[in-house]
Amino acid sequence: MSSNRTPLIIALLALILLAAAFYFTYESGQPKFDWSDSWSKKAYRETNAEPYGTQIVHRLLEKYFPGKQLKDIQSSIIRELPLDSTGGSNYIFIGEAMYMDSASTEHLLRFVEAGNTVFLASKTIPFDLMFKLYYRECPEAEWNDYSYFSDTLVRMTLREPKMAAPEVAIFHYARQNQPVSYNWHFIAGQYFCPPLPHHPLGYVNDSLVNFARYPYGQGYFLLHTNPLVFSNYSLLRTGTRLYLEGVLSWLREGDIYWDAMSRVPEAVARRRNRSAFSRTLDEEHPLSYILKQPALAWAWYLVAGLALTWLIFRAKRRQRVIPVLPKNENSSYEFISTIANLHFREKNYQGLCIQSMKLFIAQIRERYGLLAHLDHETLRPHTDHDFFQRLAAVSEVPESQVRDIFTQYTAAVQYQPTEEMMVNLHLAMERFWKKAK
Repeated sequence: MSSNRTPLIIALLALILLAAAFYFTYESGQPKFDWSDSWSKKAYRETNAEPYGTQIVHRLLEKYFPGKQLKDIQSSIIRELPLDSTGGSNYIFIGEAMYMDSASTEHLLRFVEAGNTVFLASKTIPFDLMFKLYYRECPEAEWNDYSYFSDTLVRMTLREPKMAAPEVAIFHYARQNQPVSYNWHFIAGQYFCPPLPHHPLGYVNDSLVNFARYPYGQGYFLLHTNPLVFSNYSLLRTGTRLYLEGVLSWLREGDIYWDAMSRVPEAVARRRNRSAFSRTLDEEHPLSYILKQPALAWAWYLVAGLALTWLIFRAKRRQRVIPVLPKNENSSYEFISTIANLHFREKNYQGLCIQSMKLFIAQIRERYGLLAHLDHETLRPHTDHDFFQRLAAVSEVPESQVRDIFTQYTAAVQYQPTEEMMVNLHLAMERFWKKAK
């Protein structure tokens, strides 16, 4: 008995070993991490533990200020970013680019104006927001987004670190842990001039501004042009975490609001910026100003609602009267009654039997799907034993009663029927339909 099982056990063990060898060979050829920083790979997301996620910096900020909270914005900054804070809150955005409508932009500006801090690390910045921060322009320096250059390695330094930071931090972009060329963004020096209050805080390659402070009201905006610095891969390398501490030291001690809902692909944000480039603040549509003021906005909505209500009731009053259509009547019964009376007056009992059978066969076809054609010459139905069995089964009427109907009809068309034969055939059909299911 055991000798018969030995080949089966050997074959099973060989199959397991072959599957294990295939699995380890396949897994060894696959990269352990996703090195893509493209939008489709969820780059810069706080839940992403891959090289270009932001899980590390998100966890670091959870306990950055003792006794304070890190709150993730779940819907929009208008609903979740408070305006009644006492100047100790921080808003943080890290991603390729961000999308903000006019209402969100206005809300964020009021948040900073109250004395809070906004930190934006992105490859581009919404022009609608930047037109507010850079409202007073330097001579011959109209805002035209961040600039960039391509390189594999860059040096980053902080001009005014509020904490101890290394003199130089080396950053690079990599694929499979190998440095490759990357577009490093910066703010052109022409946008900084002595009369304006904003000023640089950090540089890339010693002279290009990639970190700057823009005062607004009682607070300020912190703009960083390279979100790659805050990715998991960058922060796990030696010498970069001190640079991060120097950047984050500009935050004010208080609650932190992390915004992941405003992230959009860089291409989407740049396309929107191009459409807004030729528009200045003075050219904004008047309706935008109305909707920003609560009192004017409610007045506008009230007028629009009243106008819509008037149109609805006006259309209802001017609608023409819909005529009442007469009820549809089935004239088939009238036709059948007329034909029957004609045959009965002429004492054509055979014709009445034939018409009754045709109607009976048509009802069987519609109700049960059984066919029994009448012969054109003999006028007898083409039926067989199987037909009677199936009709009796589906109608739950005894087969003998079913056969009796067709027997009476055959006699009516074979011989000259009397009035009594016609009546008996009619009564037999009525009894069938009373019992039929």
